[in-house]
Amino acid sequence: MWGPPRVTDRFRRRRFAVLGLVAVLLLATAACNKQANAGSARWTPPASSAAPSSAAVLTITPQTGAGEIKPKDPVTVTVSNGSIDSVSVVNDQGKPVAGVLADDHASWKSSEPLGYARTYTATATAKDSAGRAVTRTSEFRTVKPANLTLPYLRANANLLLSSRKSFGVGQVIIVGFDEPVPDKAAAERTLKVTTEPAVEGSWHWYGNSDVHWRPKAYWPAGTKVTVSADVYGVHLGGGLYGQQDVSTSFTIGQSKIAIADDKTFHIDVYIDGQKVNRIPTAMGLHQTVTGDNGQKIDLRTRSGVHVVLGNDQKVRMTSKSWGLSKGEQAYDEDVFWTTHISYAGEYIHAAPWSVAQQGNSDASHGCLNVNTANAQWFFNNFGPGDVVDVRNTGLALDSGDGITDWNVPWDQWVAGSALK
Repeated sequence: MWGPPRVTDRFRRRRFAVLGLVAVLLLATAACNKQANAGSARWTPPASSAAPSSAAVLTITPQTGAGEIKPKDPVTVTVSNGSIDSVSVVNDQGKPVAGVLADDHASWKSSEPLGYARTYTATATAKDSAGRAVTRTSEFRTVKPANLTLPYLRANANLLLSSRKSFGVGQVIIVGFDEPVPDKAAAERTLKVTTEPAVEGSWHWYGNSDVHWRPKAYWPAGTKVTVSADVYGVHLGGGLYGQQDVSTSFTIGQSKIAIADDKTFHIDVYIDGQKVNRIPTAMGLHQTVTGDNGQKIDLRTRSGVHVVLGNDQKVRMTSKSWGLSKGEQAYDEDVFWTTHISYAGEYIHAAPWSVAQQGNSDASHGCLNVNTANAQWFFNNFGPGDVVDVRNTGLALDSGDGITDWNVPWDQWVAGSALK
């Protein structure tokens, strides 16, 4: 029976062999092509996801986390292997802190003090020579004082040094703190007196709040004086810090020295070393009276160097102020043309009621009585810082009763410094 040709096993084997050879050739061709491509193209490694870091190294001081930083400690930024591009320092209320960038852009420094009990954030950016930037941040906190004290620069208890441009040759410098100072040495180190020409002088403490500076001898006329108390940010002991820096300047005027002698009953007045006036006076009686509470009151004028505290055309004077309200020696009246010389109430003033005694005997309750014309002359010529040296009354001026510093010998004065 006729049909399609029979495929034999041998034929199948030959066909499969041919197909296998074709497949091998195709694989070989593909392999050759791959090798050829690999040999003709450059191989590139996979790209990194991180850019190269900056070579600039930034340092901020204070460092992050620092506390108890003193307000006057500067904030600084420095860089190596680069230059500073920007700096920002702000407090916790967003207030910026001023600073100065060095000309070479290698450093930055704050130019104003920080505040107390504030948190500050400092941020700085720098670039290396390739222009790659780096940024650093520091957060720190300033000290929180337990208490603050403000120094006052005084001529005396009633007068600030800043209230006048000129003072007499006996003027002292008083720094009065409004809180007791535990570390007087630390406080004294903040104080500075600059004079032109140079004048030798020293500080002397009275208690824990007041410190005085005076020259070894009366000021030379014409001396220019600047005094400063740079206390802000300074720990003065016991958690007490300075509240604010203060300073002032003044000039020493003519030398005006009055010598009141209870033996001669006269006041000899010297201006720039020349005697210009001789004024009759009646000083305090050499008597003791009994006060309202049984206390004994000595009426004598106090001997010692007094320094003029101020002048008033009229002052109400009453013996009640020192404990005497009745009796022959009691008084209450207005007094004119007064020059104040002690806190206890000694004045040079017009006393027309004692003109007969002036120049020959004592008549007052401690003041220096002069006639009206002489009181006006003294009022017009003597002012704060001028000297009234009272002698031969037999009773010494109490320390602290006015400006009594010139009655302290120089070696004792210097010993009163906390830095001796």
